[in-house]
Amino acid sequence: MKFTKKYDIDEYIENNELNSRIYKVLLSLQNNDIDIIPLRRNPIEIFNQAYYLCESFEKEKHPETKVQSLISKTQELFLDYETAIVFACVYVILYFSDSPNSHIDFCLHKIKSVVDPLYFQYFEPLLKEELSIQSLPKSFNQIKKQADEISDLNTREMFYADILTRFKQAKAKGNIMQQIEDELALIQREKNLSVNNVVEIDGDKNTSTTKVRSVVIMEMLRKMQSGKAYNDLTKICKLIAFLTGRNYDKIYNEAQKGITLTNYHSKEISEINKIFSDLNISISIDKDKQY
Repeated sequence: MKFTKKYDIDEYIENNELNSRIYKVLLSLQNNDIDIIPLRRNPIEIFNQAYYLCESFEKEKHPETKVQSLISKTQELFLDYETAIVFACVYVILYFSDSPNSHIDFCLHKIKSVVDPLYFQYFEPLLKEELSIQSLPKSFNQIKKQADEISDLNTREMFYADILTRFKQAKAKGNIMQQIEDELALIQREKNLSVNNVVEIDGDKNTSTTKVRSVVIMEMLRKMQSGKAYNDLTKICKLIAFLTGRNYDKIYNEAQKGITLTNYHSKEISEINKIFSDLNISISIDKDKQY
C-alpha cells in the first residue's frame, strides 16, 4: 500500500468499512468513561502514522525484524500508550490487507507480542468480524486490469456488477435492508443475462434465430405502418413472441436496447432477403443496421 498523508478523516473512512470500524474504536478510546488513559490525539494522526508504518513494513523483506525499531521511532513522536494504539491499528490493517509480502504474518505475530494488551483488547473484536472490505480491490486500476482479461462482455458486466455491489454493501455497513436490495438487484441482473445467453438455435439446426425473426416481423410491421412509430414496443414484442414461440422477456430486452445483427446471422439474412425478393416485397435486412 502506498502511503499519502491525509488531512481529512473522511479520506480514510469514506467507502472503507475497515477504517470506519477502526475509527469507532478510536472514538471510544477518547471517551473519558473508559478506565484507561483517554486518547488525546486526533484520530487522523493515528491513521496517518499507522498507514505510514504499514507501508514501511510491506517494503521490508523481513518486516518482523523492524518492529522494535519502528516502535522506538514512533515513541519519539507519540506517548507510549499512543504508540500501543498506533500499532494495534497497524495490526488490524495488515491483518486484512492483501499484501504480496509473504512475511507479513511473522510481522503480525511480533507486533501482537509487544503491543500492550490493555489497548490491543479494544481492537481485537475487529479481527473476528466479517468485513466485506476484506475482499475488495484497493484501486480502480486493479479492478479494470482484472476486467480487461475477461473477453465475454456479459461475464465482464457481471464482474463489474459484483464489485459494485460489494462496495455498496461495504458503504451500507449495518444497513441490512440496503444490502438485501443490492443482492436482489444483482440476482435480477444475473437472471437477465442468463436469459440473454440462452442458445438461440433450438431443434433443427436450420431454425432461424430469435433476433432475425424479430427483425423480420418488425420490418414487416413497419412496411404495414404498424411498427414502432405507430405501436407500443411491448405490444410488438408480444406479437413476435406469439408468432415465434420464443421468450417474451428476451425479445423485449433485445428490442428495447436495439437489435444488432452480426456475421453469425449472415446466412439467415441472405435467406430471408431472397424470400422477400422472390415475393416482390421491398424489404431488405441489413446486418450493419440496428433495429
